[in-house]
Amino acid sequence: MNSAHPSLLARPQRLALLLLLAYPLLLLAALWTQRSWLSAVAALDLISLLLLGGLLRGNVLAWSGWLAAVIGTSLLLRQGHAAIVLLLVPVCINAGMAGFFGRTLAAGQRPLVARAILAFEGPQRLQQPGVARYARSLTWAWTLLLATQSLLMLYCASSAQPNGILDRLGLANHWPLPESAANWYLHLGGFVVIGVFSVAEFAWRNWHLRHLPHDGPREYFAKMMQNWRRILHDGAGNE
Repeated sequence: MNSAHPSLLARPQRLALLLLLAYPLLLLAALWTQRSWLSAVAALDLISLLLLGGLLRGNVLAWSGWLAAVIGTSLLLRQGHAAIVLLLVPVCINAGMAGFFGRTLAAGQRPLVARAILAFEGPQRLQQPGVARYARSLTWAWTLLLATQSLLMLYCASSAQPNGILDRLGLANHWPLPESAANWYLHLGGFVVIGVFSVAEFAWRNWHLRHLPHDGPREYFAKMMQNWRRILHDGAGNE
């Protein structure tokens, strides 16, 4: 599976935007109508968005993961367990983001944070003392944080009592977690962790690389919004 339709490859951002806009609409429709199949479609929409780059490139792992998600969702839906799919959505988001950061650490790839530096400030910034090493270290930190968070969220989704995955499947729950705490972390706490880490890293970067000038938060996020496509597609290069 090594090719994709050229019209899709030419407009990946448009397709990603459509998938992104469809997710909250499908989720609201599922909540409004109480139709479990809409919840399942919403989850698959989000999984498709996370795997979109690999799917369009014909990546075997991406297609295998997507097909496994479709088959698994279909089986859960047939068994009346569509709610489990939604419990797993935050897990998939964090695991997918961890994989996205992590794969840029492979040989022949430029770490994701280094891509951002190149897009925001150019190659001369990356050549400054300590910057390339910091970019790789920070990419590792994001990878480990998101991977750890996906495991914590899997525990929350599985062990919530009542209505966790184990309870819904009638399996033994040896480490139960109150449902209110599990839901808080799944749907809010995870975003808080990412926000706190981002703020702390921004402050640490300004101190650790204090020999260099730094943009303020407004300028930094403005550059991110302007250059996100370059960050996603600048894959290889020497550090």
